[in-house]
Amino acid sequence: MSHYHYHEIEAANPAECGHALGKLFSPIIRDYIEHGRECRSRWRDRKARAKVLLSLTARHFPSYIDELSAYAAGAGVELLDLWTISIEDELEHRAEEKCTTVVTNSGRLIAHNEDWSEDAVEDICILKKRTGTTTTLELYYYGCPLGGTALSICSNGYVQAVNSLSPSHWCTGVPKTILARRFSEIKNVHTESSAILSIPRSSGFAHNLVARSGDLTVIECNARRHAIYCPEIPFVHTNHALHAELVSHDTVRHGTLRRYQAAKRAVEPLMNRGSLLRLMGDTSCRRGTSIFNENTIAQAVVDLERRVASFWLKREREKGWIDYSIDFLFETGEP
Repeated sequence: MSHYHYHEIEAANPAECGHALGKLFSPIIRDYIEHGRECRSRWRDRKARAKVLLSLTARHFPSYIDELSAYAAGAGVELLDLWTISIEDELEHRAEEKCTTVVTNSGRLIAHNEDWSEDAVEDICILKKRTGTTTTLELYYYGCPLGGTALSICSNGYVQAVNSLSPSHWCTGVPKTILARRFSEIKNVHTESSAILSIPRSSGFAHNLVARSGDLTVIECNARRHAIYCPEIPFVHTNHALHAELVSHDTVRHGTLRRYQAAKRAVEPLMNRGSLLRLMGDTSCRRGTSIFNENTIAQAVVDLERRVASFWLKREREKGWIDYSIDFLFETGEP
């Protein structure tokens, strides 16, 4: 059994994969673009600013722009239009509070709640793609065509759970969604991170990266600074920076603190699937600030011991949790 909104793509290379995804999701992407065009002056301004970021991204990640170009061709839309809707958060300089991540059982059990808004229920699906020899299974936003911005599992060796951070700085640079895709397919976080983080970026996420061995590395960044650390497990992350070098108390909102504190109280070093699901389903805080709230549109639990990823979609709540094999994560050796 699988979700109605579960898709599989198999392609020889990233461009071929992008073209197939563009064809598959063309009606949705066209609708996003038409919605963006409703205010013509605002759309022109956003496209002009997006064009600058596109040029910067092409300089540092030309293969991703090739993939997006193929996606645009498959969807029958202009590349700049597709790019503009895909980096909407960057153009608005906003960072909504969303997402809670928990890592326990010596890194062998990972949970993630994807929060956005009640209106975004139909903006997310589950996607499995095999591109060449690389397989990825993820919670996938249609509006982020390159993927990697929520919860992803990649055969290169890592599970990535992404948390937005309270806004602090913004600069002209490569969008955070591009860096999220890059980190989602990393092969060795210790040898590759420095080069990635040396690229000028416009803002940043918190990237929680769990190797197939269970080792946890957290990368937090804004436009100007970053921190890489290996915290003790059990570990919780919501939407504020935890590393001392990035903490900015004036931008930390109450919602992220409430979810963080509730999860920290409930998490244990050793948990079973049921106890972790109860934690991620907690509604004890105020409306909108509980771990599970009206803005929670998807959930995931990754069990490295059982080699299973379980997903829940609000748009298919009647189906409950569905398991998908992640044997592909263990096809190669330890990173």
